[in-house]
Amino acid sequence: MEPPQGLIVLTDFLQLTVAGLSQGSVYALLAVGLIAVYTVRHVINIAQGEFAMLAGLGSAWLAAAGMPLLLAILVAILSVTLVAIAMERLIIARVKKLTPLTSIILTLGVSTLLQAIMLLAWGPEAKGVPLFPGTNILIGGVSIRSQEFWMIGALIVVGGGIVLFYEKSRWGKALRACAEQPVAARIVGISPVTASVLAFAIAGFVGGVAGVVASPIYLSLWSGGVLLGLKGFVAAVLGGFVSFRAAIVGALLLGVIEAYVAGYVSSGLRDGAAFLILILVLVVRPQGLVLKPTAVRV
Repeated sequence: MEPPQGLIVLTDFLQLTVAGLSQGSVYALLAVGLIAVYTVRHVINIAQGEFAMLAGLGSAWLAAAGMPLLLAILVAILSVTLVAIAMERLIIARVKKLTPLTSIILTLGVSTLLQAIMLLAWGPEAKGVPLFPGTNILIGGVSIRSQEFWMIGALIVVGGGIVLFYEKSRWGKALRACAEQPVAARIVGISPVTASVLAFAIAGFVGGVAGVVASPIYLSLWSGGVLLGLKGFVAAVLGGFVSFRAAIVGALLLGVIEAYVAGYVSSGLRDGAAFLILILVLVVRPQGLVLKPTAVRV
């Protein structure tokens, strides 16, 4: 006996929702990295997506070479964090009058450089990290892959940890002080240099985490960071580029909307949905999901 048509429709809806939430978790991690940098240096980091691809390809290569999966992931994430710090020290920090437009040009150059390095190092083929340990779960006809739990869990642990870091820790408050009142921060002994390095380290770290947890399902490609980074950018815009919480909510909504578009309309229109949302937000509500655009929130 076939299940009722209504049950099939509901199952498909829930299946798309789960897929959207897991993909949105990746966008959210990238948005967190973008906001972490912007709130300290007012830099729009176009290379954020490349951090994810670099970690995904690096960990896949290390795992294929025989390194234990956990160690390969840790080495890849640490390496990308160091790349982000080097980017800040060697490029961003050397520009005295850094405007958002200048930052876009600089980080676009870094993005192109990282793409070329990945293409030369690993070739044009997409590669994936082996699936993380876990068991797929079937609930009421809705299949939840173990890797999707890892993706959502990474957002909860890493994204939630960064929110708590900014809200509760002394260093998090110092970062906000540097962003809001840089002169006053210097007077009380808070180093803007240290804050900038730490912000880029956070961006590299969350980008690396996003890359490795998504790689087993969506694979990593030398050119894949551009589109992925733009999706993170849309989520950051939804957060007004100041609110981690709003950006995370916006990223999850973006992932779910993309899944619905792909499932109910056309998979070819999936990526277009993100940019339609971006246009609508910029026209209708430039502050994004933030209720009070004049206040800096974390």
